[in-house]
Amino acid sequence: MTYRETLPDGCPPDDAEEITASLTVYRLVRRNPPTDDDFRSQRAEKPRLVLRNVTECQARGLSVLTDRREAERRSQGGNLQGSMVCEIILSRGAGRILPTGSRSHHTWWPLAGYDILANCRMVGL
Repeated sequence: MTYRETLPDGCPPDDAEEITASLTVYRLVRRNPPTDDDFRSQRAEKPRLVLRNVTECQARGLSVLTDRREAERRSQGGNLQGSMVCEIILSRGAGRILPTGSRSHHTWWPLAGYDILANCRMVGL
């Protein structure tokens, strides 16, 4: 499989599930409409940043949430204040996903051929 970003060995981890059925997730984005830049990993955005409590594999995936209300709450406060919520429909060929963190947070490793922008729409505006 060819992923959107270069991943370290053993990434995604073995317990990350291959997406084979429709799954709705939410991502906080900066633009409306979103661009490819809204779907860059933490590592792609800040290559020299030292991340605490996050594996290098997770740093190269995309943070998404499975609960829309949680995504909307996160867009209202903290360092994510001012973000907007994009609903993304994942389907077969979208890559692999793993719960990573509290509540509904997941890390998604998208495949290079998955058209994220064609499968997202803004919500809550």
